[in-house]
Amino acid sequence: MVTVGVQTWGSALPRLKEFWACAEEWGYHRITYGDGLWPWTHDGWTMLGALAVLTRRCRIGPAVTYCFGPSARHPSWLAKASVTVDHLSNGRLDVRLGIGAESRPVAVLWLSHGIDYPEAGRRVECLAEGIEVIKRLWAGGPVDFSGDFFSLKGATLEPRPIQAPPPIWVAAMGARALQITARWADGWEASYLTPAAFARKWAELQPLLEGAGREPGRMRRSVEVDVVIGRDAGAAEEARRRFCLGRGIPPDHPLLDTALVGEPGTVLRRIAEYEAAGVTDLMCAFTDFPGLEMLTSFAQEILPSLRR
Repeated sequence: MVTVGVQTWGSALPRLKEFWACAEEWGYHRITYGDGLWPWTHDGWTMLGALAVLTRRCRIGPAVTYCFGPSARHPSWLAKASVTVDHLSNGRLDVRLGIGAESRPVAVLWLSHGIDYPEAGRRVECLAEGIEVIKRLWAGGPVDFSGDFFSLKGATLEPRPIQAPPPIWVAAMGARALQITARWADGWEASYLTPAAFARKWAELQPLLEGAGREPGRMRRSVEVDVVIGRDAGAAEEARRRFCLGRGIPPDHPLLDTALVGEPGTVLRRIAEYEAAGVTDLMCAFTDFPGLEMLTSFAQEILPSLRR
């Protein structure tokens, strides 16, 4: 069965709290909140603390959080923050890590704060070290670690997480990032791929998992998708029109092929294609967020069919 989670972001707290409450009430499996220095978010890990105490059942986590250098999210601080949220949520945290976008504006934003934004290869290798540090700190006992990016000597972390340990997800698309995913991750996330493209990427990851001595079928596999849904043909077409207008794209743009677009029946068929391609989890970005119409429509029209 494919599970469905929702992505959230933003700084309008009353709207966020309402959205989180509705998502939990409707039975969505996971709620994430964006982390970073973006002008449209609060601090991600502070917000996850709030999300932890305002929900009771759903899994929670950052959309992704970066761990590619001591001045971004040092793995020791990230391990400590994640333990805190794991306790606040009574063991519902997923630690979802990213490598960072290949985007000049993103790099400029980080550098404007005096935070290094290394080239992609260095970020990937730094993430690999960071995951090892986090896992070893969670495991308990003094940690001695000497790497290219991080050094620890006799480091300990208390209290320990409730989960033993919290699952680590890695958002990965490139060859080296997939190798790190195969070695260290409990879950893998891809973004904005068609079902066919996802199947090809999953075919790349499977032999890497086998080479790491792991059973591919035990790896959770998520894809991030925009959701542009309407209850009938007219509503779906209007939602599609608004989405294209908001993104500044033509109505035949390839981005639409990576989204769940249309009436409930059309969306269900597309989800079936993703499941056949190997997807176990959907992370949905509802395009009327923080509105509740698409969240509610999806819950009423789509979720019951996925649970059968």
